Amino acid sequence: MRKISPQMLRILIIKFAGTFGSAMLSFAIGLYILRRTGSALSMGVSLITGPLATVLLTPLVGYIVDTMKHKRIMVLAQIATSITLVAFALIFRVWPQHYYIELVGLIVVLQITDDFLSTTLTASLVQLFTGDELQQVNSLNQSVSSLSSFLAPIIGALVYTLVNIDTFAYVEVAFELIALVAIIGLKFLFVAPVEETTAKQPTIISNFREGLVYLRHQPLLILLMGSSSFINFLFAALNVGLPFILVHTLKLSNTQYGMTDSSFAIGMFIGGIVLSQMHLKRHPVTISYLNLMLMAVAIIGFGLPTITGWNNVVNTAYFIVLNILMGTLIVFVNTPMNVFQQHIIPQQIQGRVFSIDMTISTVLAPLGTLVFGVWFDHMASMPIFALCGVLLIGITAGILLYINRAGLLTTPENSVDN
Repeated sequence: MRKISPQMLRILIIKFAGTFGSAMLSFAIGLYILRRTGSALSMGVSLITGPLATVLLTPLVGYIVDTMKHKRIMVLAQIATSITLVAFALIFRVWPQHYYIELVGLIVVLQITDDFLSTTLTASLVQLFTGDELQQVNSLNQSVSSLSSFLAPIIGALVYTLVNIDTFAYVEVAFELIALVAIIGLKFLFVAPVEETTAKQPTIISNFREGLVYLRHQPLLILLMGSSSFINFLFAALNVGLPFILVHTLKLSNTQYGMTDSSFAIGMFIGGIVLSQMHLKRHPVTISYLNLMLMAVAIIGFGLPTITGWNNVVNTAYFIVLNILMGTLIVFVNTPMNVFQQHIIPQQIQGRVFSIDMTISTVLAPLGTLVFGVWFDHMASMPIFALCGVLLIGITAGILLYINRAGLLTTPENSVDN
C-alpha cells in the first residue's frame, strides 16, 4: 500500500469537504426543481446555465490561473462561494416564490467559483506532487470524491424531507470553510521560477491566444478535446434522463432515488482505490477510450427497466449495480487522461490549456441538455439511451482507430512514463 503524505491528505480533505457539501446541495436543487416543475426540460434549463458561464469566462479563468498565485485563487474562490451561499439562503427565505430564478442564479455563481477552484487545483497538482504521486493523488481524489458523493444523496434525501432548501446552503458553507483551512495548509514545492522582466504584462486576450497557439501544435490534444465535446453532448442524456425516469417514469421514492445516485459514487470509490495501486502498462489515452466503449454499452442498459415492468425493488437494485459499474469505469476514463495532460502540458500554461479544455469539452453539453430535455418529455426512454450508446461506441472506436493509424501516441511529446 502506497503511503499517503500530509500534502496528499490536505488535497483529499479539500476534495471530500468540497464535494460532500456541494453534492448534497446539488442533489437537493435537482430534486426540488423536478418535484416543483415535473419537467425534464425545466431541470435541463437549470443544468445548462453553469456550462454557459464556463464558456463565457474561459479566457479570464486561464489568464488568472497562469498569472496569479494558485493558493490565493483557491482561497478567494472558497470565500466567494461561502458568501454566495449565505446570500442565497437569506434571499430564498424572504422570497421563496421566486425559487427558480434564485436557484439558477446560485448555480451560475457556484459554477464560476468552481471553475476557478477546479482549474487552479488541476494546474497545481504538478506543483504539489511529482512522479507516480500524480497518478496516486488523481486516483485517490476520485475515491474521496466518490465517498462524499455516496454519502451526500443518502443524507440529502433524508434531510430533504425535514428542512428547506436554504438550510442546505448553510450546511455547505461549513464544508467550504473546512476545505478553505486545508487549502491554506498546502505547500507548493515545485513551482517553476518566474523570470524577472520589465516588459508589459500580456493582456487577457494575448494570454489566451498563447494557449491556442500551443494547442495548434498538439493534434492529439485537439482531437481529444473535440471528441470530448460530442461525448459530453451524449452524456447529457444521462444527466437529464436518468433522474427523470427514476422519479417520474418509475416513481422511485426519495430514499430509493438517493440509493441509486449514491451507488455511482461507490463505483468511483472502488475504481479510484484500485487505480491508485496500479502501474499503467498501456498508453493512458488508449486505456481511457477502451473504458469509454464499455461505458457506452452500459448506457444502453439504462433504458431497459422502462420496458420490463419490474417492480421498484428490482429497479432500484438494477440501477445500483449499473451505476456502480459506471462509476468504476469513469475513473478509468478520466484519471489516465488527467495524468497524461498534467505530464505533457508545460506548467506555465496549464491554466490556459485546462480552461480551454474544460470549455471545448463542455461546449455542446448545454445543447445536449436542451435536446434531451425535450426528448425525454415527449419520447420513450429506451430508444434515446440505445441511440446514445450506439453513437458513443462508433465515435470511440473511430477515434482509437484514427489515433493509432496516425501514430499520435508515438511522438515524443505524447509519451508518458508509466
